[in-house]
Amino acid sequence: NYLQAQKLEAIGQLAAGVAHDFNNQLMVIGGYAALLRGQMEHHPQMREALGRIIEASDMATSIARQLLMFSRKADVRLE
Repeated sequence: NYLQAQKLEAIGQLAAGVAHDFNNQLMVIGGYAALLRGQMEHHPQMREALGRIIEASDMATSIARQLLMFSRKADVRLE
């Protein structure tokens, strides 16, 4: 069905756009957290907290990748 294919394509494009924007922000968060963590030798609690931020950023990056894979599958189905 052509209408259904168009809807699937729109969902795929939306997912790809959201995933790219989200991933860009996560790179900034993870990058700054890693920089700060490297400077926290004498602050173990802060170092641990920044480690948790980095872990959360990494998990969210994985979700963004899954969205990108979904959007690519949607595009492949249309071909």
